Amino acid sequence: MTIPTRLCCLFGLWSLALAPSAAARSLHVRDEGRLHFVRSSGSQIIDEGPAKGTLPGSVRVHFTYNGDPTVTATFTILGQGWSISGRGTGRLSSPNTPTPSFRGKLTITGGTGRYRGASGSGELFGVFYRRSYALTVQTIGTLHY
Repeated sequence: MTIPTRLCCLFGLWSLALAPSAAARSLHVRDEGRLHFVRSSGSQIIDEGPAKGTLPGSVRVHFTYNGDPTVTATFTILGQGWSISGRGTGRLSSPNTPTPSFRGKLTITGGTGRYRGASGSGELFGVFYRRSYALTVQTIGTLHY
């Protein structure tokens, strides 16, 4: 093989390695869930309920609130034959009210089925109802799968 042929082969392999996969897709998502209290353990509250929007299904959230204005959550959305998991961090806007709202960032950490290996990021919004431990959550972001 001549040097120009070798260079062409190397360049071709390099460009294939950098090119996005033909199966790679991006999806702009906007979902909302009105979740009810399931149980708690220490400062972690577990809520679940239906999710409506781009990715309808059922969602389970492990919401951590310890009295600090910063809250964290891990979540899993389950659909027919697929799931998406992620985590988020937010800040309560009025920590001393009976229904503080929060806003923050979310990261998609994985998935199964057609969303296997999913990743992504976006914003997380919500309201925490202190009396019932219920949550209303909204997500806006981009999902890569």
